[in-house]
Amino acid sequence: MKRSLKDRFVKAFARDVEIDRNIFFYLFFSFLAVVFIVEYFILKYLVHIQRGLAREIPAILILFIISLIFLISGFFIDIIKNKTRLYIISLVICLIGLSLSFHPSPIVDLFSILIILFTIPILIIVWFSNLIHETNILNRSRVTAIILVFSFLFSLLGLIFVFFKELFIFLVFLELIFLIIIVLYSKNYQYIETEERLKSDKKYLKIIFEKHFSRYSISFAFLSGLLGGLLYTTLDIFGRFEINVIAFSVISFLYVLAAGWFFDNVGRKTTLVIGILIVSFFYISHSSFYHADMPSIFGIPLNIHISIHYAFAILPLILAIFTISGDFSTERGNLKYRGALNGLFLALMCFGIALGYLLYRLINVIPEIQNWAPNLPNLLNSFVLVIVLVWMMAGKEILISKEREWASSIKQLYVLNYHGVCLYYKNFELKEQNKDKKELDEDLV
Repeated sequence: MKRSLKDRFVKAFARDVEIDRNIFFYLFFSFLAVVFIVEYFILKYLVHIQRGLAREIPAILILFIISLIFLISGFFIDIIKNKTRLYIISLVICLIGLSLSFHPSPIVDLFSILIILFTIPILIIVWFSNLIHETNILNRSRVTAIILVFSFLFSLLGLIFVFFKELFIFLVFLELIFLIIIVLYSKNYQYIETEERLKSDKKYLKIIFEKHFSRYSISFAFLSGLLGGLLYTTLDIFGRFEINVIAFSVISFLYVLAAGWFFDNVGRKTTLVIGILIVSFFYISHSSFYHADMPSIFGIPLNIHISIHYAFAILPLILAIFTISGDFSTERGNLKYRGALNGLFLALMCFGIALGYLLYRLINVIPEIQNWAPNLPNLLNSFVLVIVLVWMMAGKEILISKEREWASSIKQLYVLNYHGVCLYYKNFELKEQNKDKKELDEDLV
């Protein structure tokens, strides 16, 4: 019985997961270094925001700026072939910006924030490219889920640097330690893209407007918009962002691990549909019960209920974007634009959150809208969820939708016997009139 349970566990969570230990630790520490910085600034500048346009508008503008940087930096990253070296250089620049925030001058502090804003998107996309390169469609979501869970678990220590500002210097020292670890692991791991793998006849615009690609990217943008509306709702109810860290962390970690298993074993589209149905329950609860004078919902304290809602919305959305974007950017014709495609998905997420927050903010402050449709935010939540759900259910699984193009993806075919002798060879890339001109002699295989 014990062996049976162990075999089932291995089959469910470790099947097809074959990543070298050095590569895994490189991916883990390189992501952890970014997460510490991102969480610190989110907690410092966004979570402590209180109601009022003077405090909200700068945060919204920052999200729009980050979205634009994600969109542009992806093209720059695709030009640089040595992704490992690019990550180290970007992290060094980011740490310089982090160190400059010690300076009491407001101008220097603003300059440090700009450095961090420009380098963080680059670091995330480069790390994302490394992750995609080392995973495949059979294990990508589970590997990503494990890295997400343990990175955010360890990064909770960053709360110390937020609440005890005098300890901020230790955050810089911690990042330096991460940098040293990453440099040491990079000696055994190098991701250098080759010109051969980047050959593609596809154009960027043709890829992003392809039906299945746009189906997923638009869905994520709408879901991000709902998340932005949720952020405003929390601020509107409590006057500040109110999250129970323990409830959010426990539910997030368990749900993300389960979602990673479902993505790899059940399917991308099916898992997304199930996730949308689950999060719909919380939006329905929001529509019916979220009021400042309501102490609890279904017997659950209001702040705990909202924290669970965030747990089903934030990290699972990030996991879904990493997984689906990774699947699209591993297709042979899309490799040339891997960074740009990943940057587009992340840009749509930040843009959706900012636009959703702004839209729900305007709906609640414009009297004409309140008089015309007093329950418009709740109706908008339901409408968007139904549209996204139908939009996703009408699509196909990523692999299934590409199966019809399998023949055009074959470049060369070799049939070898047990001793390595080539029994048959065909080059599908050669024209019929040049079929005798072989690029590679099968006898040399």
